[in-house]
Amino acid sequence: MSDKIALVSCSGLSPLGLVVRAASVELALENENIVAACITEYSAQPNNCSPILDDAKIVTITGCSDDCASVILKEKEVDSVKNIAADTVVKTYDLNPLDAVRLDDDGEKSVEVLKKYILKELENI
Repeated sequence: MSDKIALVSCSGLSPLGLVVRAASVELALENENIVAACITEYSAQPNNCSPILDDAKIVTITGCSDDCASVILKEKEVDSVKNIAADTVVKTYDLNPLDAVRLDDDGEKSVEVLKKYILKELENI
């Protein structure tokens, strides 16, 4: 995984939205080829997306079935190379984060599980 990767993640106000944001930002801080992109910024721009996405492979990470990140990017005619459903990953480990403001025990565990899953998926793109 040497190419630049932009993680465009859920920014929802649910416990899983917090987990997804935390995992994306932590991965960006820990890996020089990964950036965490703000989907809210893109939705606020009338006709374009950030230059961050111009030279990166884009991976969307959903927090729920609404998949807002992918929908917003599609409206901007930006394609992602992969979409990761965080709810499916977290459920696989029988985790249930409950706090949308601070990571509870299951939230912290969910962040770690999701980060590992994302890194493994990035190996295949």
